[in-house]
Amino acid sequence: MYRFVILVVCLATAMAGIPIQAQAGAGPPTPAVPGSVSATAGLDSSGILDDDPAPLLGYGLAEAISRFGPPSSVRTARGGEAWQDDVAFIYRSGYSLFWFGDRLWQLRFTAPYGGTIYGLFLGDPSSKAYSILGQPYETQDDKLVYRLPYRGYPVRLSLVFASDRLSDVYLYRSDY
Repeated sequence: MYRFVILVVCLATAMAGIPIQAQAGAGPPTPAVPGSVSATAGLDSSGILDDDPAPLLGYGLAEAISRFGPPSSVRTARGGEAWQDDVAFIYRSGYSLFWFGDRLWQLRFTAPYGGTIYGLFLGDPSSKAYSILGQPYETQDDKLVYRLPYRGYPVRLSLVFASDRLSDVYLYRSDY
């Protein structure tokens, strides 16, 4: 499995046009970015994304690797049916990128992510979500789902709560 992950990261970095530098004994190769271009352009030093990450949905594999660098791990996520299986790029900063084919269709934010998502921080109570985002499109026992209709494609924001504290945030294209 480890070799497969290295192969995926190397292929994606090569597709992004980023040369690969290997360091002896340092684990998987990392992208070397010449000049002033950073593999993490658009991220602050702690890996925090913009408050509205929806524009990232639809990114291609090369774009994502170029922007975020290689993930710290790559996993599969089993869906309820075979066509719902995903590959997830996991980043140490607390976000994950989920792929359908070669397109980013979902982002997940969980601890230790320290940024805001639409004005909400992980750990906020559900009352803050209602205050900022209004009435949800759908409500379940521990989850609020919002439609974000101002995009050119249908986007949903799913807020998952544990003991009335925001624990996970999923932002996804609902047409995938």
